[in-house]
Amino acid sequence: MPEILEQHPGTRLCIVGRGHMAKTLLKQAKQLGVGHAVFIQPGMPFEELAQHFRSADLVVYPSYYEGQGLIPLEALASGTPVVTVNQAPLTEMIDKTVGELFTTGDSSDLAKAVCRSLNDPDGRVEQAERGRERVLSMYTYEHNAEAYEAIYASLVAQ
Repeated sequence: MPEILEQHPGTRLCIVGRGHMAKTLLKQAKQLGVGHAVFIQPGMPFEELAQHFRSADLVVYPSYYEGQGLIPLEALASGTPVVTVNQAPLTEMIDKTVGELFTTGDSSDLAKAVCRSLNDPDGRVEQAERGRERVLSMYTYEHNAEAYEAIYASLVAQ
């Protein structure tokens, strides 16, 4: 966050979720001199979360242990580009056409990816449009049902 704020002083980080780390994270943010720019919101219903996604310039999903996760898809469906780790299975959903990728565990690379996105507002609009289209064309319940049906049909045909 310090590196991001150097280039984009108005940036704010909103962490959404409940858990035992809130006090620790806020303390760490204060120690880094970025406490004014970090906010933690408790878990919330999807409708509220979707509004947070829609109002954000981008969604950062730095998790490397949750696997695919729904947050990147929910963000894309809400029309918001995603910055996430450059590792499968996340790279099956997110690429440079709908967001930015960074090296797992490399906070400097994460900051660079966020700044690349913030430096290009027109590119973010294009990524947001492509991301929403990707979700609607590949990740709906109907699409998943058709894909499973095709798998089962191919097994029966054998």
